[in-house]
Amino acid sequence: MIFDGHSDIFTDVTVRRLKGETQVLKNHHLPRLRKGNIEGSCFVLWIDPPHDANPPKRLGELMQCIKDEMAECEEAVIVTNYKEIEEAKKAGKFYILPGMEGLSGIGTDLDKIDELYDFGVRHAMLTWNEQNDLATGAKADPNRGLTALGRRAVRKLHDKHMIVDVSHTNERTFWDMAKIGGGPLMASHSNVWALKNHTRNLTDCQLLEIRDTNGIIGLNSFNELVANRIEEQTVEGLIRHADYIANKIGVEHLALGFDFCEFLDDEAAGAFSDQENTFTKGLEDASHVPFMIEKMKEAGFSDKELEMICTGNWFDLIKRVVG
Repeated sequence: MIFDGHSDIFTDVTVRRLKGETQVLKNHHLPRLRKGNIEGSCFVLWIDPPHDANPPKRLGELMQCIKDEMAECEEAVIVTNYKEIEEAKKAGKFYILPGMEGLSGIGTDLDKIDELYDFGVRHAMLTWNEQNDLATGAKADPNRGLTALGRRAVRKLHDKHMIVDVSHTNERTFWDMAKIGGGPLMASHSNVWALKNHTRNLTDCQLLEIRDTNGIIGLNSFNELVANRIEEQTVEGLIRHADYIANKIGVEHLALGFDFCEFLDDEAAGAFSDQENTFTKGLEDASHVPFMIEKMKEAGFSDKELEMICTGNWFDLIKRVVG
């Protein structure tokens, strides 16, 4: 079974519920996730670009739609620690660890982090690709990093035992966050710069820093992070990133954060995708994940290593940080 460390499904839940749909998880997502042997995931609250002119308003919409959806969904459950993950597994329910893909929605009010925690959030990135009051994203000013307020936010996330995520930060913000210390750094959905020089991927020095904080990196199946040439944006190409990470910093720091987004509309996907589609060939959506796992076996990953990559390393991080 598999834990996917990054999913934007809550965005689709919000879009559909605001149009009047109900039971979005059951009708549109859970069958595909179960076919892919995905038993749980970190679902993020993301201020998608069509709504980034008013991040607090969109954050409120996300939270309300998620609350309403989960109240009527019997097949899935929000979890906020590892014990609740175990309970959900025993009950046969899909479990969701809520996270934040950027904190633009809180503005300058760090007390909002407490509200998000009370809502169930146990993971956070400071930015998406933009720059905000806290930090600087991958597509923003490369000379700008964490702000003074952002440093306070990082310390608060660590103090609240929330997982701190460096995916989507620019490199200067990454190193500013590393200097603060306080807990593991995790890249939930990033690949390797040495194999694909994309601003969202990690340099060797960043890989080593994540290792030294005892963090993890989730492989990202978004095709533009896999290879330059479209014909090389394949499962085999993504496995090359897995091999690189395992050999460079150890398989105990390798996990999965697929970032499937085939369900996003063109306006949202167009904000980050320059190609006709967003998927790696062979991983068109979550239902195809078993094919990748078989290919990883063929590439030489052992059953024990695959257990670590699929669930074990995520569970270890959650137990160490969240509890």
